Amino acid sequence: MLTTTFLLSVLSFSTFATPLEPGQSCAAVTVYFARGTTELGTLGTFVGPPFKIALESALAGRTLEFVGINYPAAIGGYLAGGDQGGATTMANLVTAKASSCPSTKIVISGYSQGAQVTHLAAGKLFSSAQSRVNAAVVFGDPDNGQAFPGTINSHVKSFCASGDLICHGQSVVLPPHLSYGANVAEAARFVVSQI
Repeated sequence: MLTTTFLLSVLSFSTFATPLEPGQSCAAVTVYFARGTTELGTLGTFVGPPFKIALESALAGRTLEFVGINYPAAIGGYLAGGDQGGATTMANLVTAKASSCPSTKIVISGYSQGAQVTHLAAGKLFSSAQSRVNAAVVFGDPDNGQAFPGTINSHVKSFCASGDLICHGQSVVLPPHLSYGANVAEAARFVVSQI
């Protein structure tokens, strides 16, 4: 009980990003995140949730909207080079946000097949929307080494662990591919440096 009380006291004095209030449509930072193949929900498990928490902490009081892309994340999508429907969804969300929230900093991100989706989505954006993307962050990227289009390419952080064969174009999932939760604090610092 004493440990729990102490932890809650510490957390109450910590500064985190402020969530959007109901009816508030424009956050200071909006992240569009695509989860990996077969992960559940829209944020997945290995990277999405811890990346969101790391960003909330790193943004220290600025509002954050963290949106998981709703797409099947099926093995067939990975084998096809990424789910086209998920890429279209991400691109449409980025375009809408760029149009409706001119001051919002936009980040696109994905893990594993979600990284493929992020590459594809970036390629679907018109140059005016590409220029509004402040950062692209990919983890365990099957398209490792492939450039992002336009101005996005100068704002990319890619995490590919030693021994992760997915990053080398092989369809073999080994433990290093499941290790990217360890990189989320660095990813959050990169995002903050780009906004």
